[in-house]
Amino acid sequence: MPKYKIQLKQGKNTKTAHGEFKSQSHALAHYNLISTMKVAEISKIVYEDETTPPIDDYNYSSLYKSYIKNLDTRKSKQVIFHNLKNTASEQDIATSIKLNMEIDTSKVDSVVCALFKD
Repeated sequence: MPKYKIQLKQGKNTKTAHGEFKSQSHALAHYNLISTMKVAEISKIVYEDETTPPIDDYNYSSLYKSYIKNLDTRKSKQVIFHNLKNTASEQDIATSIKLNMEIDTSKVDSVVCALFKD
């Protein structure tokens, strides 16, 4: 059975639940039946690593924040990444963003206003 991540909201409270359901509609029907919280989002989990995470040695930059931009559509979006490897340079990150990310199905042309936090 497929695994889903379900985001539930009520007032200022937001919860994330995980479960295996027959389909997205079954997950929605389940939470509409049992919960007073509104289902805000259902995502199918396509990758899940269940191995033990690495020990936190604090040998990383804790935050990277920048804006990515598409020149044709003139759209931009803020991106935030946590726990960056110290070996990853600003240029490495910008290159990876341009190769691997999109803005509403449009390519990323530029990365601006990069900020690192240690």
